[in-house]
Order: sequence, then C-alpha cells, then structure tokens
Amino acid sequence: MKFSAKSNDLINAVNKVIGVTPTRSTLPILGNIYLSLDGNELTVIASDLEVYIKVIINVEGKQNGQVAIPAKKLETLLQNLLDKDLNIELQQNFKLNIKAKGGRWSITGEDPNDFPLSGEIENPKSIQIENPLLSKYLSKAVHAASHDELRRSMNGIFFEIKSGEFKVVSTDGHRLVKIIKKNFDYEGDKLSMLVPIKTCQMITRLFKGVVKAPDQKSEAENTEMEEVSAEPGSSVTIYFSSEFLQCTYNNITITSRLIDDTFPNYESVIPTDNEKKLKTERGPLIGSVKRSIIMSDQVTNRTSFNVNGNELKVNSANNEFGTDSEETIECSFTEDEEFEIAFNGKYLLDALQQFDGNDILFDFSTPLKAAVLTPTEQAEDEEMMMLVMPVRNI
Repeated sequence: MKFSAKSNDLINAVNKVIGVTPTRSTLPILGNIYLSLDGNELTVIASDLEVYIKVIINVEGKQNGQVAIPAKKLETLLQNLLDKDLNIELQQNFKLNIKAKGGRWSITGEDPNDFPLSGEIENPKSIQIENPLLSKYLSKAVHAASHDELRRSMNGIFFEIKSGEFKVVSTDGHRLVKIIKKNFDYEGDKLSMLVPIKTCQMITRLFKGVVKAPDQKSEAENTEMEEVSAEPGSSVTIYFSSEFLQCTYNNITITSRLIDDTFPNYESVIPTDNEKKLKTERGPLIGSVKRSIIMSDQVTNRTSFNVNGNELKVNSANNEFGTDSEETIECSFTEDEEFEIAFNGKYLLDALQQFDGNDILFDFSTPLKAAVLTPTEQAEDEEMMMLVMPVRNI
C-alpha cells in the first residue's frame, strides 16, 4: 500500500468511523481501523461487530494494499498533523510509515485478514427517504428508547413502512414517541424493523451532523436545538433483510445488525379518550421545568402541574434537602375544574425539547393516565406525538 493524501481528508474519515470502535473488547482486532487502497479510493472501516461504518475518500494511489491500524494511535497522530500533505507507505510486518515535510512517523498494525468485515446483505429489500427527514425523525425519537439491556425489545427505534406511510416509534415504557410521514413514496408490502439505538445515533451524527445542546442564553433562545442540516433534496438508500440494515449516503455506509425481538404493541398504550386540553407557550414551560428539576427529588425528578383556569403552576420539592419551587405560566384549559398531574421532570423536558414552534398542546384524562403532547400545528404530511406517563401524585 502506497498513497498520498491530505491530512484533513484522512482525519475526517477516521473521525467518522472511530465512534463505533469499542474501547474494550474480547476481540482485540476491533481496536483497529481497517484501511484498504484500491486505485485512488481509500476505504476506511471500523466495527464493534454490531455496527460497521465505512467511509471512502479519494487519494493519490500508487500501490494497492490493506492493513489494520490501531485506531486511537492513528487518530491522535492525525489530529496533530492538520493541513499537511502526507505520503503513506505500508512496509513489512504491517508497519505503516507516514511522512510529511520535516517528519516521519511509524505505526505497527495487524494483519488485515483478521479484521471482521460485514458481508453482503442477502436478498435485501430497499427504500429511499430524504436525508433531512430521516435525521430529524431519529434525533427526535432516540431519547425515548430504553437503554435497559433486559428490555431488548425497546433498545431501538421501530421502523414501520407501508404504502404511502413511513413511521418511527420508540418507547422505554415510561414515555413514547411516534412520528408518521404521510404521502411517503413507497408502494409495496408492509415492512418493519427494529434498529438499535447506537445505529440510529450514528446515522443522525454522520448523515446530518452532531445535534448540539443550545447555549445558555435566554429561555426563548434555549428552546431550539442547534442542528447541522443535511443537504436539501438528498436521499438515503436503506437496504435491509431480517437480520441486517445498511444505509448509504454520499461516501458513508453504515451496516448494522437489527434487533431480533418483537416491538411492544405501542398503539394499545396511547389513550384515545383524553378530553382535557391544555395549551401553553413552550419556551417559558421549558425554562420552568428545568428549574423545577433542580429543586426536585433527585431520584424521581417529580414535577407537578396544577391547572386552574388560565394558570398553570409548575411545582417541585425535595424534602430531604429542604428545597421547593413554584412558577406560574399563562395557559388555556378546556375544563372549569382544577386539575393536577405529576411527571418525571426529565422525561417531560426531553419531550418538550423535541418540538418546534411556540406553543405546545397537552391532552389529559386523569392524574394516573398518560398525557399526550402534540404541536399546535403539524408539519406538512407529518403527524408527531409524544406520550409521557405520570408519576403518582402524593
């Protein structure tokens, strides 16, 4: 293997794949990044055996070859070689020589034949979806998926595709997200798959860009998440079988095992008789809930709503530390009688931060039944709702 490349191109490729490299593994070869040169195309691959990420970049190829190079060592070196022209050559015993003006560095790698590569997906089915939509839906749904390994059927986002409709659903048993894209360009049999959390996070990060938490500014400014938008009109091709999923966008390919389990019957937990309607401004409510969480019990994060007329009171308390809070926000409520319900404040905040627009709608039934959150105006051909289970009001 012998080629020349811009250091920035190489570090960008390494940064895209290294996130899947395990820090500890019973298979040490997975701590490496696989490099393969074919002509002027350099393929960079990393894997944890569940997710495989492949990035292809253009270089000035001189001699084809392959090697597996320690991921962290390569990343750290390249981060300190920005804006340089590199000449890279693989020598005997898998030693990779990297040369730039004024310096030379060598890293000993391993036999590339020992690195596990993903196989071809057999008899795949495929769909295409606009990249901005896919990234948006996954970023809004992933927070509600369960990280409890004992609840494997909830450890991912459920995709359901049928003629004219694309749906994503996630739940951990305490909250739920459902987003439907209507007039979806698909005609065929009903399809479904359960995609692991890590895969969804990788798709969001690599295909759209990192979703960053907002800066600590005013409450109104804090309500929006800062995003790096995908290129308008660009599509992601998704190939999948009963075991694997593969997404391709530009020069990036993500291949992942699917979760082999049955997703819960989520429709049965979505209430259809919530007749109490609350409407309020989202920005001030987010600020109130954030402050309420600070003053709440740190185990339950209990935040309660007390609605009376056009006033919504947000309360919390921590008897152990002697803290409490109460804030009042203007609202509109369809009922004349006072109503009180309590939530895990962090779950509620996670849901509120996923919506766009100034106002938010709550549908309530009783203090012991789930609340449904929806935007005041749905996006075109889209239906988004979030559900948050209450905690017992004591």
